[in-house]
Amino acid sequence: MGFQHGRQAADLRGAIIKRIAAVESKLADDRADAAFSDLIAETAAVLARHSPQTIAVMRGLSAGLDLPYEALLRYNLAPFLRDVLTTRQRLAEEGRTTEGCTTWAATGTATADGGPILAKNRDYAHKHLALQTIIRATPEGGYRYTYVTSAGSPGVFVAGFNEAGLAVVDTHVSTTDTGAGLPMYALAMHVLEEHSRVRSALDYLCAAPRLGRNNLILADASGDIACFEAGHAHYSVREAAGNILVNTNHFNDAEMPATFVDTEPEELRGNSFQRYQQATQALAGRAGQIDLAWAEALMRSHDAPPASICRHPHGADESATIASIFLLPAQRTMVFHQGQPCAPAAPRAVFHY
Repeated sequence: MGFQHGRQAADLRGAIIKRIAAVESKLADDRADAAFSDLIAETAAVLARHSPQTIAVMRGLSAGLDLPYEALLRYNLAPFLRDVLTTRQRLAEEGRTTEGCTTWAATGTATADGGPILAKNRDYAHKHLALQTIIRATPEGGYRYTYVTSAGSPGVFVAGFNEAGLAVVDTHVSTTDTGAGLPMYALAMHVLEEHSRVRSALDYLCAAPRLGRNNLILADASGDIACFEAGHAHYSVREAAGNILVNTNHFNDAEMPATFVDTEPEELRGNSFQRYQQATQALAGRAGQIDLAWAEALMRSHDAPPASICRHPHGADESATIASIFLLPAQRTMVFHQGQPCAPAAPRAVFHY
């Protein structure tokens, strides 16, 4: 799968090389040292032991894109391990760019038809828009699945769903609880390849060695939903209230240790909490009537920059919403908006099993 990904994304090789250089430039600014390189090597060893599939995909990508394997491996691990540097140095105080996302799920009595809806706005560096792609995966073993990712990256970045009706979306949480373990894109790949129900996926996530720094919301065709808050040493499972779950870029479960560090630029500090409140209030006010059309309208809505669900670059922050994604597990369907969903001509595509 990795080799085919690399071959089919060959026209983006130049753009991927530029993003590799950009990551290395950030690491230099962050004063990444030999200890950071050792952490990458430890993480690669965990992947080799617990997810050889991810390593195989990475080697296939390397061959398909004709890029050095070690450079591609570092490129795909460094952004996940960079929290070790950014949370320690509080680079937000220097006006550095960070990324965030807004995700939520509704089911049962909260939705118009009783079926589950899982939604995500992908807020990321706008330069990644050119690399954003959708992959239809058919592994040798396990379920077929479809997911949103960046060309040149393995596993399941961002969001996806499988033919059994299990769906997943993620968000980044800046935390000091980060270490050598499986990055979320590897965990989510195993979830979609090997599981059909939320509870089975949660059992796997609780037991697997985790890198940390991500939350996942999961939903399945039966209507079950849950949020998995993942640190390296700690985790929690958060259940729905009123058949609604919201997740942005911080830990919400009171049982999670206080490891979150807000690394946003000063003028946007606290926006994860504001987006969480805005989405929670909107969903609660629509309970019983939530449907796809309303969900799409919510995710393209605007407020003042710190609380806007559809995000635009602001000040020193270059992050923007580059995709709006809606998963309907009972229908085995994903609705995908490319680019900022508020744009009048934003491309919209529908994928089914």
